[in-house]
Amino acid sequence: MAAAAALVALVGFGAPLAPVGAAYAATVTHDHVLDWNQVLRNSFKDVCGEYGAPGPLARAGAMMQGAIWDADNSVSGGGNPAYGFYLGRIPAAADANAETAIDYAAHDTLVAAFPGQPAAFYQPIDAALATELGYIPGSVSAQAIADGKAVGQQAAQAMITARSGDTPAFDTSYTVNAIPGQWRPTDTKWSAATPNWGKLKPFTMSSSTEFQPPLPAGYSSYAALLASPEYAANVNEVQRVGSADAEANGQRTPDQTQQAQFWANDRGPDCGPNQDTLITPGTYKPPGQLFETTAAISQARGLGEFANARLFALVGFGMADAGITAWDAKYDTPIQLWRPVTAIQNADPAGNPALTPDPNWEPLSLGADGTHFTPPFPSYVSGHATFAGAWAGVVRDYFGDNVNFTAHTQDPQLSDTVTRSFTSVTAAAVDDGFSRLYLGVHYRWDTEQGLNAGYSVGDNAYRSALKAGSPIAYQGTVATAAAAASGTSLTLPVAHPVRAGDTLLVSVMLTNTKSGTVTATDSQGNVYTAVAPSDRTDGAGDRTLVLTSVGAKPLSSSDTITLTYPSSGEHHVSVQEFSGVTAVDQSTSATGAAGTPFNSGATATTSAAGELVFGVAGVQGGENATWTGDFTPQPTLFVSEDQLATAYQIVSTPGSYAATGSATHQWMSAVVTLR
Repeated sequence: MAAAAALVALVGFGAPLAPVGAAYAATVTHDHVLDWNQVLRNSFKDVCGEYGAPGPLARAGAMMQGAIWDADNSVSGGGNPAYGFYLGRIPAAADANAETAIDYAAHDTLVAAFPGQPAAFYQPIDAALATELGYIPGSVSAQAIADGKAVGQQAAQAMITARSGDTPAFDTSYTVNAIPGQWRPTDTKWSAATPNWGKLKPFTMSSSTEFQPPLPAGYSSYAALLASPEYAANVNEVQRVGSADAEANGQRTPDQTQQAQFWANDRGPDCGPNQDTLITPGTYKPPGQLFETTAAISQARGLGEFANARLFALVGFGMADAGITAWDAKYDTPIQLWRPVTAIQNADPAGNPALTPDPNWEPLSLGADGTHFTPPFPSYVSGHATFAGAWAGVVRDYFGDNVNFTAHTQDPQLSDTVTRSFTSVTAAAVDDGFSRLYLGVHYRWDTEQGLNAGYSVGDNAYRSALKAGSPIAYQGTVATAAAAASGTSLTLPVAHPVRAGDTLLVSVMLTNTKSGTVTATDSQGNVYTAVAPSDRTDGAGDRTLVLTSVGAKPLSSSDTITLTYPSSGEHHVSVQEFSGVTAVDQSTSATGAAGTPFNSGATATTSAAGELVFGVAGVQGGENATWTGDFTPQPTLFVSEDQLATAYQIVSTPGSYAATGSATHQWMSAVVTLR
């Protein structure tokens, strides 16, 4: 019962929870990676006992997503994979179906990551397997499905075996001391949750202490810490802005209150007094909310299934290692800092005159039973902040920091229609981290040092795991077409096979199409996204645009790419392949009159060195368009005199870049940078 008692704060004993998140239930995407991540997040709401703490949840996410990656890469990566494996390649038959491999890798690993749960916990996972297998096209042979299943099951078993030594991290032994400053339970119902989690074997770090944050203000003894001005400043701030009545007293803004509640997501399910019956669900918890936000960014950026497999594995590894780093700092250092509620109620002005005790002080945070609630583990550092920092480290390495997105909440203190929007990944991480200060459960230094440690953990996960085999490079022209054809669609045979994980750029010039949606699809189901604002018209009905498929599934000479457009007319289409690309970064475009040099205008500053700068120009006629600067031109496509010209360069430093050159007739020009 000790382990169950330790998780009271997380599983929310007391008043039953109403179901949360109904208004933002994700729809099935048929991207099996995204679908299984939704299943994972739903499972997070239902986990009972010690496995429902943040660290074990993050561990399960890393296990499932890592197994998915090895399964998918084993099937799709071919003999020369674009990216490395986590545990290693699984032998795959030539006809093995990748989606089946993903489905069994996810199902088997997820079930194994949460042993001993009530039967009701596993039923949705089993149902999800049947559902996902049902989306596999009937044209896929039974043998291909069987071969994919074998790969997925082996990838799952490899991950389960690799984590078979994790049991000691679930040991709940912890001795509470009465030393002033040292953590003690904030309620008599609660004992220390996952006190040995810092001893878990890392997923990508060399050790649990590799990115260990410094001690609070550098103090290694409780007496010196509690007497310090830094301690008083941290306590006084949370006492002022984190109290239950801080907003009413004008010390916390309504937006800060919403911020605190938005990112809370601390509540677990009601599993009955013995943790053996699933009664009502909880929330996604911090790892689940960040996985959900990753999915929102991925979908907005148009990532396909193979790219998502890599992205979610990296995010999973980063957050799992963040949990280890944070819990090591909480329990395995000389300072196991007590929570603000304990510090404020037991403040000693004799030892530090800058403190003012308040025996009735309570944090804003509320538990499921309506009483004020503080998670049952030491304060320094913040787990929320460390998770957020690690998430940000991976996601901004992958996409760049300047990403616009909207995040959602499942915390029952707010309507699930409440959202918070951000213009950068770092801004969201900071918002998440400092929410704990306004919630009254953490000090400022908990968040600051948690974020810093998390950033390092996430950067390490991105840079050390599943690495690209080479930097960005041009791989060849996949398909081209240029004709004055009728109709509103065009199917191109693949002339140059595409390796899994590479990126396809589809450059298009159309005449007389005017407005309307232009789409691309292929016979392997890759996702193609139009890059805004590369879509340009010249006022005469001519139009150019660029579509991308980042991290594509492989294409062979038996595959086709199909373009659809609003109205019939001339078409020019060029599909080119680049390796090492993970995301679109910047884009801009322009039009100009005959006789003027074409110039797309410069992008905003790009995110990293080594980016691909891809230029496209559509010209109404005349002599061949020519490129200036360091662009490498590709063959120009003509219909009569109308022409589509493309070129690229791989730049050595971040900067603002434009597609520039000369043309003798009216033109449209765009530049897209990719990292």
